[in-house]
Amino acid sequence: MQWAEELVRWRRELHQIPELAFAEHDTQAYLKAELDRLGIDYRPIAGTGLVAEVSGTSKGPLVAVRADMDALPLEEQSGEPFASRNPGRMHACGHDGHMAIALGLAARLVQERSFAGRVRLLFQPAEESPPGGALTMIQQGALEGVASILGLHLWSTDPLGVVGIRPGPIMANADQFRIVIVGQGGHGSAPQETRDAVLVAAETVVNLQTIVSRRLSPLEPAVVTCGTLHAGQVFNVIAGTAEITGTVRTLTETSRETVEAAMRQIVEGTAAMHGARAEFSYERGYPALVNHPEVVARWRQAIGDFAPVVECSPKMTGEDFSYYLQHRPGAYLFVGAQPTAQAFPHHSPQFRLNEAALPIGVEVLYRGVMAELAAFPPGLA
Repeated sequence: MQWAEELVRWRRELHQIPELAFAEHDTQAYLKAELDRLGIDYRPIAGTGLVAEVSGTSKGPLVAVRADMDALPLEEQSGEPFASRNPGRMHACGHDGHMAIALGLAARLVQERSFAGRVRLLFQPAEESPPGGALTMIQQGALEGVASILGLHLWSTDPLGVVGIRPGPIMANADQFRIVIVGQGGHGSAPQETRDAVLVAAETVVNLQTIVSRRLSPLEPAVVTCGTLHAGQVFNVIAGTAEITGTVRTLTETSRETVEAAMRQIVEGTAAMHGARAEFSYERGYPALVNHPEVVARWRQAIGDFAPVVECSPKMTGEDFSYYLQHRPGAYLFVGAQPTAQAFPHHSPQFRLNEAALPIGVEVLYRGVMAELAAFPPGLA
């Protein structure tokens, strides 16, 4: 591919300047400079985001493509020579690659321009931190006039170049919860005089794991994860309070509601059984990412035999691209970017990508965009 070397340069330079949600100032400046060099108009949005557009040679529909910009609060341990220059910040999810792919797509569109319509590039801040940047982008007009929208995610544990897509839910509702157990502390030698918050918390963690296995259909994917449990300060004192936090992942609203109701019942019931009480709060995060079947069908056909396409299983991670799909038809897919060396999961400080996936991502997006432009009436502006 003509832009292969540029794709690697873009990705590596962006990788070295990772920034957190709504603080992507250097990243925005870098993108502005590259868009200027490509001769592409843009405007700021959502504080640190950008909206850029490339017009074809004739009137037609407007199709959008989204690339996320933010990094994670991690100290990089990848060993890459182009590792992060910002302490405690790392592109550990592939957003540097997504921005590079979007720039590559823009460069190709400018070079060819033999299409009817316009392509809008949405460089979006704050995907990693709910409530995320997508809602702000939408509120500030990112989807005005858009007929459909596409997005992709490089995936470090999928084989290089394999495209994973499916109609319907492809990523999960991503919620979080907090439980506070309020018992009665006391001396470790006299448990009968206490209401042991550690015991209640431990039973609560175990009991919550029955929800997926006994409250939901085996055909309904769901995850209930208790990520933290904090209680006590001294070895010989029974703790009077304990706190549990965690996340819930589901694919449907029905499952989401079932899990939340079951959690409240189990949390309060377990505490009451021991003479304690529990405070339970449940915060809904990003909704499930639900692909529109007609866009998926067009995109699959457009990819053709360029790359192997599989109907992937849903991933139980969350994505605020889901908000765009609540407002416009569209689809989201995964491009395998497994390194030749050991692959580490996303959000790992040792995360690496196979940069050979970058030109594949550009081609996959380009074909999808062309298919969407052709799917709407030529006179649609």
